[in-house]
Amino acid sequence: MIVGHAIDEAVSKGSVDRLGMWLVVLGAAFGLNTIAAWFGRGLNARAMLVIGHDVRMAITDRIQDPRGIAGEPRSAGELLAIASTDARRVQNAVMMTVFPVAEITAIVYVAIMASRINLPLGIVILCGGPLMVWGSVRAAKPLRTRSGIRQAALAKASSMTTDVVQGLRILKGLGAVATVSRRYSAVSGDAYARTVEANGAQARLNATTEILGSVYVIAVGIGAGMMAMRSMMSVGELITVIGLTQFIITPMTMLGRNIASRWAAAQASAERITALLAAPGVEKSEPQVPALAPGINVVPEPVPEELVFLPRERFLVVPHETMLFEGTVRDNIHPDSASAQRALFVAAGEDIPGGLDREVGEGGRNLSGGQQQRVALARAIAADAEILVLADPTTAVDSVTEQEIAQRVAHHRGSKPTLVFTTSPAWATVGAEL
Repeated sequence: MIVGHAIDEAVSKGSVDRLGMWLVVLGAAFGLNTIAAWFGRGLNARAMLVIGHDVRMAITDRIQDPRGIAGEPRSAGELLAIASTDARRVQNAVMMTVFPVAEITAIVYVAIMASRINLPLGIVILCGGPLMVWGSVRAAKPLRTRSGIRQAALAKASSMTTDVVQGLRILKGLGAVATVSRRYSAVSGDAYARTVEANGAQARLNATTEILGSVYVIAVGIGAGMMAMRSMMSVGELITVIGLTQFIITPMTMLGRNIASRWAAAQASAERITALLAAPGVEKSEPQVPALAPGINVVPEPVPEELVFLPRERFLVVPHETMLFEGTVRDNIHPDSASAQRALFVAAGEDIPGGLDREVGEGGRNLSGGQQQRVALARAIAADAEILVLADPTTAVDSVTEQEIAQRVAHHRGSKPTLVFTTSPAWATVGAEL
């Protein structure tokens, strides 16, 4: 529009002032577009991350529900695929509120601008959007079906991969590596074939939308050229229409693709997620939260069944296997130095060389096993959870240090319940058996 007005009002009449004015307007338009795009992409990325996080947390909570999941058994690999790949496809559906809206707005804008030049031409452009969506949705039906089949095949392959990695040492001991390798090759080959089929459906959809959009825009351009030849519009207006048609090539081709492709993939993943979230529990009765005595509670073996139903929002679990992050001891315990130092003292870690500034390395490799356990315990102490659950927290330290840790934890925690899953006598002396 700006270039067309510049040609009609400045270039054809030789007006330098008008030419300068339109150049300023053109620069301002590009500047506004850049600013809007920057803010828009940031908001879009934030929306996708927030929704993806919420979906993953809902899936994780359902998987960890102590009442279990009734119905068809689901492997760990399948659940992982639902919580990762399917959740990501659903979060990508946020694009449906961004790009299609922008593309429809662009088409409407171009149609209005073209209507100011020639009303029938504007109506033709406006009708292009619905036609593109209709054609693309029709072409996307195979994609939705094959996308669901692909996700199921990938989940099966992922599940088998998890089982093989976890049991590799056993498989080697049994001499069953070759047999398992053949089975995995068959599962992996099926996942590959289903992925190729889904990608083929995606490619056919892309080709359909590209052809439909290009043909439609070319037809509009040819129609505008014929109108100009019949003196139904000026040269500046023709340039404006041609520029507008070039501008809507991408919206026209991408409108149907975004609606059909993203929606089809998101629907297939959403069905799998919904089936998991809506699955009934094996145990239908409401769990009763057990009464916990204050102080240290040593949990015997086998574990009492009622402990499974502890309210998740009230307790913090410190697993036996320590997970430390690269950085200093302070980084792994608490950002406040005073809080970190107190927690490290409770965990009897004040003798760690370098103290809070000691670099633990990746996965805690710069620390001994006992030092790693004490840093992990200090991190849990610093969190000050209402209910603290420890699983064999001191197996890598000597008996004297273990006794000191048990006493300090009991004193520091006071009346707050602390569950310790262990058979160690050191903890039994400072706590009561549950």
